[in-house]
Amino acid sequence: MLDSGIMIRTEKSNLNGLEKESFMKKLYFAFGMLFGVLLAAGTGAAAAGLMAQPSVQAIYVDGERAYFTAYAIAGNNYVQLREIGRRVDFSVTYDAATDSVRISTDTPYAEQYAAAPITQPVPATTSAWTETQPQPVTAQQTVTASKTIDYSQNANPAIFTSNLTREFYNSARHAYLNAEKMAEAYDQERRKADESFPIFLSSGAMVSEQMKGVCRKLGTVFYNYDITEQSPYVYAFPRSDDDLKWPYVQKIIETAKRYNTDLEKAEYLAQTICDKLEYAYDRQEINSWSKAMENGGKAVCSGYASAFLRMGRAAGLQVLMVGSESQNHSWNIVYCDDEWLVVDLTHYDTSHKESNWFQAEHPKMVADNLAEIEFVKEVMKPHSTC
Repeated sequence: MLDSGIMIRTEKSNLNGLEKESFMKKLYFAFGMLFGVLLAAGTGAAAAGLMAQPSVQAIYVDGERAYFTAYAIAGNNYVQLREIGRRVDFSVTYDAATDSVRISTDTPYAEQYAAAPITQPVPATTSAWTETQPQPVTAQQTVTASKTIDYSQNANPAIFTSNLTREFYNSARHAYLNAEKMAEAYDQERRKADESFPIFLSSGAMVSEQMKGVCRKLGTVFYNYDITEQSPYVYAFPRSDDDLKWPYVQKIIETAKRYNTDLEKAEYLAQTICDKLEYAYDRQEINSWSKAMENGGKAVCSGYASAFLRMGRAAGLQVLMVGSESQNHSWNIVYCDDEWLVVDLTHYDTSHKESNWFQAEHPKMVADNLAEIEFVKEVMKPHSTC
């Protein structure tokens, strides 16, 4: 449910057929949250004049598990509606004059649509509310941090920009190397990170959206990463590996580990995935990748890429899943024998063209957010830093 004093206004014309189905699906995930109510005002708990305890909550958005910063207020968990907009790519804006939230599915999410600050006075809360409200919590910096280790000196200097700085690289690399320790200290019961690592930035600098994007990409390959909203700290918490628990998946992973080189491991996994999966041309009866691996089920590009990402990581490979919204496609890059290689299993399985099989570059596929991807590749490379 939503706060009773907030109106929701949607801006969408000609909603019919598949468009209506897609729009309603997005609204279902935006408003049918399992974890309580949405905080409609775009600037989080502070916008409502409330003290809130941050935590991490997992929900499913379009069938994929997603993690959001949630705020515990009076027994409910609030997440920012703009975070949902970012995830499903539609704009969410707040109009202080009419005290309404506007959702436009015709307009992609962009930071310039950030909510305007609330200038109207916030109604006073009751004394009972004041007595029971939780105090804000920030993860403790218990992972050994050192500003003197300059990992960036051994990284490709071309990756650094005004939004992706050397200071942030050092923080990301240090957090990546200490991810296991941070994840082990994450308290699932309290939904709280007990260990974290500070983001070192130059004076006056802010955590950019590209920095948050880097953390999200790192979160898909090893442990889940996030940057707290209240202060520039990065923390990691354990992934759910239910998709790897099946005996037939474990058998494939253990076989891959026995190969001598990374490329041999990667090629074995890629060929096994192509042998097991069938491309769903009709987009019907699509299985999860782990289920499809058992009986030769159907999958689309995200299934092929997810299978290679998850099993590749479990077998000890450095793998990323990348994609292009304009091409509506996903594929992988993998670090093998001192270089990053592109592998497009969907197109290889359907065409068997060598251009899709472990090449330094793909002649046609260009991933979105290249700056973030190049940055993450340097963070993950085994020998890119000390």
